[in-house]
Amino acid sequence: MSNEYSVTKKHEVRMLIQKMRDGMIKELSATVDPKLGITYPEAEIYLKGNAQSTIEALYQEGLLVKEQKENVMVCRKCGGSSFRVMYRCPNCNSLNLRKGMTIQHLTCGYTELESVFAERNYICPKCKKKLRALGVDYVKPGIQYVCNDCGSITQHPTILLKCWTCGELQTLDEAKYMEVNTYLLDHTKRELLERVTFNLAPIVQRISALGWVAKKDYKIKGRSGIEHTFTLALWPYEHALHSLPEIVVDIHMDVAEDVHVLALYAKIIDTGIKNAIFAVVPRANEKAKALAKYYEITMVEAENSEVLTEKLTLTIEDKIKKLLIS
Repeated sequence: MSNEYSVTKKHEVRMLIQKMRDGMIKELSATVDPKLGITYPEAEIYLKGNAQSTIEALYQEGLLVKEQKENVMVCRKCGGSSFRVMYRCPNCNSLNLRKGMTIQHLTCGYTELESVFAERNYICPKCKKKLRALGVDYVKPGIQYVCNDCGSITQHPTILLKCWTCGELQTLDEAKYMEVNTYLLDHTKRELLERVTFNLAPIVQRISALGWVAKKDYKIKGRSGIEHTFTLALWPYEHALHSLPEIVVDIHMDVAEDVHVLALYAKIIDTGIKNAIFAVVPRANEKAKALAKYYEITMVEAENSEVLTEKLTLTIEDKIKKLLIS
């Protein structure tokens, strides 16, 4: 995987992979929408732009494995998957066709729909002779299509798909053939995963040993009515889940800027949290550091997720000790 061009350089992509690693998202399953075509609803919560191309890039980089479930035709213009099926004469391109069982009169070679012969009491419209017996003087070649404009007969008219969403007219070959896949995280790619995600399990274990409870991706409704999510929320065991967390942690897997610190500060103010830690991989810029210091947010920087686990654990343990003393 090339670090320079990897889609995992995007923060939202790393968050998606993190949710999958933590087991909060078991798989990325496709939904076939009549207007939108193939979509991945769970991935689109986190990803911006074309989620499908990002997911496929993660597969190409080795982080995901895919299982094909089915296939679908989508519009070459808009990607929609709802079509009106039409038949076109391969000889003159007319859409004015009739379909039905055909009869070929062996005496004169005339071929038409059986309904045309039936209307004339099975007297041939061409030679005016009455048909006698199937297999003797006439045969039934099967279901065919007769063009009302040029008179040609075919068993294989050109199939056209008219998109209900945008109106684009296209043949089967011109429409896009798309695989409908389910994607799963490849847990065997540990080295790759360590570059773009973090493992909270060792932190939770060490915090639990101190008599504290830790909850991942904890949601708190703020005074504004908006629900905020923190990467980690911590309580002393006896207060667990009965009050606001004593400590919250947010982890940012990208270079942190001042806007990211401001976003965390807004969540803290709205929820009334007193102690916050902002952990960053690989680093924060100077403006972000200055803002964190001003707003009394503890910042932890680490060059990779392995170092982050140790540094963050020590920072949390230190903050717990200070709270116990106070």
